[in-house]
Amino acid sequence: MQLEELITVATFNDWNRADALRHRLDGAGIPAQVFDESTTQRLWFFTPPKAHMRVRVEKKNAERAVAAIHEWDASDGVLQGAIRCPECGSSGIEYPQFSRRTLMTMFFAMLTLLKLLPKQYYCRNCHFTWAAEPEGPPPDLDILNWSVKKPEPERSKAR
Repeated sequence: MQLEELITVATFNDWNRADALRHRLDGAGIPAQVFDESTTQRLWFFTPPKAHMRVRVEKKNAERAVAAIHEWDASDGVLQGAIRCPECGSSGIEYPQFSRRTLMTMFFAMLTLLKLLPKQYYCRNCHFTWAAEPEGPPPDLDILNWSVKKPEPERSKAR
């Protein structure tokens, strides 16, 4: 018996949404499973897990599953809360941005732990990375991208 390759069709931060999608796929005749990578993330990256609940289907059912998911998302938002690449829309997301298949990962995990590297989401499809949390408002810059000091408010002189 040959093992089937499993394809991630949706990635979530929480079990409930991932399991609901799995049940919906199963009900449509597309066998699916939820794979939890939270243990791997805690051990390798010393970080609270994100993008760790993966809804996976066999490769032969991937196109049907993706088409059904897009149809359901358009009608009732089944992908609400899903983690998707902002560039290509893929669900093949890693967090933090390092592969789990090499021992070099531990080196990079230590750099993120020391805050020398930022923790970012990574798209395995288009290789785009983006911040897990918004960084706040951008600084005021002049035409040459130098920081602009805002004038201090004038204080009234008390006499």
